[in-house]
Amino acid sequence: MNIETQKQKMNSFIDSALTRKPLRLVRKQAHLSDVDSRYTPVAILSAGEGTSEEDAAQQHPQHVGAREAPLRHMSLFDLTAFGVGCTVGSGVFVLAGVAAHSYAGPSASISYLVAGFVAALSGLPYAELSAAFPLDGSTYSYAYITLGEVFAVISSLCQTLEYGVAGAAVSRSWGNKFVDWVRDGHSQNDGGNALPAGLDKFLDPGYGINPMAAIIAALCTLLLLWGVKESKLATNIISTTKVSLIVFMIVAGFLLASGSVPKGEEAPASFDNWKPFVPPEFGPEGILNGASILFFAYLGFDCICNLSGEAKNPVTDVPRAVIYTLTIDGVIYMLAALALTAMVPYEEISPVSGFPRAFGVNGWIWAEKLTAIGEILVLPLVVLTSIQSQTRLLFAMSNDKIVPKFFGKVSVSKKGSSCCGREKEDEIGNLTANVQFCGVVVMLLAAFVPFTYMDDLISAGALLLFSMTNCCLLTIRYKCPSESFLGSIRDIDESASIFSIATVRRELSLGRLLFVLNVFPFISGLCFTFIPIDAVRYSLTGVFAVLTLTVAIYMACYCPEITSNRFVLNRDGYGVRGHRRFRTPFVPYLPTLAIYMNWFMLANLGWKGIVMLIGYLLVGVIMYGTCCSGRSLVYSWYNNNDDNFTDINYKSQNMLPGRLSPPMGNPDLQQALLEDDIEDVGEENWKENTTNGQNGDLKGELSEIETRNSPFV
Repeated sequence: MNIETQKQKMNSFIDSALTRKPLRLVRKQAHLSDVDSRYTPVAILSAGEGTSEEDAAQQHPQHVGAREAPLRHMSLFDLTAFGVGCTVGSGVFVLAGVAAHSYAGPSASISYLVAGFVAALSGLPYAELSAAFPLDGSTYSYAYITLGEVFAVISSLCQTLEYGVAGAAVSRSWGNKFVDWVRDGHSQNDGGNALPAGLDKFLDPGYGINPMAAIIAALCTLLLLWGVKESKLATNIISTTKVSLIVFMIVAGFLLASGSVPKGEEAPASFDNWKPFVPPEFGPEGILNGASILFFAYLGFDCICNLSGEAKNPVTDVPRAVIYTLTIDGVIYMLAALALTAMVPYEEISPVSGFPRAFGVNGWIWAEKLTAIGEILVLPLVVLTSIQSQTRLLFAMSNDKIVPKFFGKVSVSKKGSSCCGREKEDEIGNLTANVQFCGVVVMLLAAFVPFTYMDDLISAGALLLFSMTNCCLLTIRYKCPSESFLGSIRDIDESASIFSIATVRRELSLGRLLFVLNVFPFISGLCFTFIPIDAVRYSLTGVFAVLTLTVAIYMACYCPEITSNRFVLNRDGYGVRGHRRFRTPFVPYLPTLAIYMNWFMLANLGWKGIVMLIGYLLVGVIMYGTCCSGRSLVYSWYNNNDDNFTDINYKSQNMLPGRLSPPMGNPDLQQALLEDDIEDVGEENWKENTTNGQNGDLKGELSEIETRNSPFV
């Protein structure tokens, strides 16, 4: 292979890797009608112009029952129950005891509060992006629209760690807990005798094999295959049961500590166990160390955004569900930590089974058994929601032709017999092949892969994912300084000195700003973690923290907000008072703080987690470059529609390495979005004009520009 061929292949890879999804395609994949601006169910059969669906079904009987996507069926309660099911679990049953016993004592409740604040820093950008782009895929979709295809692939790799791999890890943890529970119960009921040899060998065959983990993953997969309505009902019931169980544990703990209910002799439950509230051996540093591990109790709230394509009203319900989930989690975690440390002195709390042992030492044996059984019953919900989230991610990637198309096949099946003796049809549709594939993979991982070193890899992937989400938010909010300085980049003197302010502003593009905004926090965290000398460690940590803040201030001062983006995102009836989309406050400072905290905690995970994450992402990107690059739907659309571009070099000019250009699409649309007369419309004028109905003509013009020469019309 000659050098020229290699150069062409590299340019082709860069060209496809930096391709972004155009707005027209986003609206089509969200099933958003340009006529009534409503999120509508996808027709079972796409009938041509002048052809009814019945005639189309007769002409093409082989396609009857085919759909592009499952129908929108999830309400606000369904989304919130799904989010609580993804998050609440080990954060109460396991981490509460670990944090109180080993890190912070009674002040573990403050650690939960700090961790919840850090999680909310990334949760608010998720809420805004889910309202702006109501698609399946969560960060994968947001990155594809704002950053480019390769960043979308990287985010999908991180999401796979958080969804599929984490689901397998939870399955394995459940399998171990189930085996211990069976052994303990048999020992107590059979005079201390061990399990029969055959049963014990089945439950724990050795060699790192965990059969019960595979069984619970298989049961969750079968429930998802049974139907979307059935799995949704199970999720709602188990989430409600889980919250009810935790509320019982909290109330019972406070009642025992108050002495208002009977308890065993020499029971340690008392509010005096809170003294001292911050144990001297831990101190304030223990609160922060506890928050660093309790942060991962909030992981999973972003799974809600992964179901935006199935929400009835995604623009309003998904952001609310994210915020409600984080609020419910924070309140439950704080109260649970307080109740646990009130029942037992923090030195005596079991780091393995905190609440059951606490009830046991206080003489409530029935409550001990209830909480142990409850944990066994409700923990599989995390496995169910993880597999479901993974299938929706692969569904979104299949729509973009990055993974095989069978992941996006929607089946409509007839199941069972109703009470009248007739078969019922699944009206929503299910991703049958997708669920089968994901379920089998999770079963194999759970049964045969020990997760000794995987926890750090999963945590590192989640933290990188949250940082990318915040970068997506900054990308749709701001434009490059080089595009706004003196009105246009053409107004800058190319022969100016490299030390001039104009040159500095031109070179500090948004892409480079985002790059240093992620690098400085990571270096700050590395300095804090690995430098042994305290004076040097704290000094360098503070220096890079100040540099991070400086970048945020520069962005706020010299990167004007893209008001045209707000205009376009509000075009679907959400610009009027009372129907506004959720917007993250204190931008860019809040996303900057979130990015800093994410990278700082990632650096504190240690070198094993960092090295494993780098190796995992390298393998994934190499596979993408080898197998998928240049074959995606978006890249193919651009290549097949070069005539739509007024400038034949428009695409390559907007894909310069190190520079994040405006979102790609029809150049007429881009010109309309960057016109000064549109950008100069201030927020107050926009509100007034929207209220008075004076933006209708401009909205119509934008819609006409957007649909002009589009193959999707």
